[in-house]
Amino acid sequence: MNALATCPECGGISKWNPPFYVCSVCGLALRRQEYERMVDKQKEALWEAQEEQNEGTDKKRKRNREYLDWYLGSKK
Repeated sequence: MNALATCPECGGISKWNPPFYVCSVCGLALRRQEYERMVDKQKEALWEAQEEQNEGTDKKRKRNREYLDWYLGSKK
């Protein structure tokens, strides 16, 4: 049985061809541990990027809320 996976380099289809995952698009060949390590690094980088984006969004919402509170408070 050949397991299919996504290539961590180009996003193409990688087939499990023991003892390697081989990408049918770019030809990258990785052992299972190397493949899993690369995928884990990509997931971690994506998670960190999302964290940074969420922090920026939270700061913007806080600033907007503070402005709204100030604006509504000045009308009294």
